[in-house]
Amino acid sequence: MAARDNVVEMPIKELVIERVFDAPRERIFDLFTQPGHLQKWWGPKMVGVPLAEFEARPGGKIFIAERGLDGTMVYIAGVVREIERPSRLVYAIHFADADRRRVAPPTHSGLGDAWDDEIVTLVTFSAEGRGTRVTIRTLSGFTAEWGEKARFGWAESLDKLGYAAVDDMTVAPQGEREILITRSFNAPRALVYEALTNPEHVKNWWGPRQYGAVSATADFRAGGRYRFAQGSPHGEVAFSGEVRESSPERIVYIEEFEAMPGHAAVTTVTLDERAGKTFMTLRSVYQSREDRDGVIGSGMEWGARLAYLQLDEVLEGMQ
Repeated sequence: MAARDNVVEMPIKELVIERVFDAPRERIFDLFTQPGHLQKWWGPKMVGVPLAEFEARPGGKIFIAERGLDGTMVYIAGVVREIERPSRLVYAIHFADADRRRVAPPTHSGLGDAWDDEIVTLVTFSAEGRGTRVTIRTLSGFTAEWGEKARFGWAESLDKLGYAAVDDMTVAPQGEREILITRSFNAPRALVYEALTNPEHVKNWWGPRQYGAVSATADFRAGGRYRFAQGSPHGEVAFSGEVRESSPERIVYIEEFEAMPGHAAVTTVTLDERAGKTFMTLRSVYQSREDRDGVIGSGMEWGARLAYLQLDEVLEGMQ
């Protein structure tokens, strides 16, 4: 997704960033202020957010944990100073440790070890046709090095927010034993197929990124096998099975959660390309209604939605 940021550096060392999103401002405001939404987009690309707390009221507490690909954790704490839905948000943040105590900025931040201020940010949301213009203005002083890093970080975060704003994924039970997922991707079918089946790409999008590194092995041809696994707060989460069919138009495979053997599903993925976009339909057929309902109740939708937002990033990089 091409960035459309307007960036203005003011004489008083302000940084102003603007971007227009193709979504109503109520939705964009919620993406900025609801913890579940913040986990989808906060931080640069390839960064996950295992924890986000945001009390959307004046004086409300903010606490966000960022996890890098190498496992490095960065914690941010702060407070909401002003909030007017859906038009205005002012918050102040600083760096913290896992126990929420204030700490010196990380060495890579560009702020310097002696920095002891708050980063105060004003965000305004203005209707612009059917879309929303977001203006982000940093109100407190900062170093020139930090300003450059902040500009880069916001640009990548807003790219991710753009994906979340237009996320059209649907999840619905079908019949007695099925789950149907639909999703579009802004990439041609051949590229989407490559990202779905090449383990080197799968490692970068499968599973919520905040849980850390993914291991992936796959041979996506009839009779081949695959295994995708990732750590989690409750131990390793691994899915594996046999591939029955594999082509850019249609993939059929067995999907078994290794912690619950004997409850595998048959999953069929169809990819339809129209005007340079790919429309995916994923249908999983389980062995019983109880199996299907258990998967729905497990939080599967949350994990899949985050994974496909991460796939948006991967596809952009592949293009």
